[in-house]
Amino acid sequence: MITVVDERLRREASALELRFTCDHCAHFASDQRACGNGYPVAAHYGVDLARVDEVTFCKDFELA
Repeated sequence: MITVVDERLRREASALELRFTCDHCAHFASDQRACGNGYPVAAHYGVDLARVDEVTFCKDFELA
């Protein structure tokens, strides 16, 4: 899901310590820098909300 990143999202994500990137996902194989379910990681890995105008949330994210 592609979502516009605005100041409200940045504030709320910071306040709630939102985790949504690959490195926080249970399916992510960090040694291979790959998704264990085979999804591409480029849009989800290492995203910094302070530096982007939109973010793509993975439909299969599961907090590790």
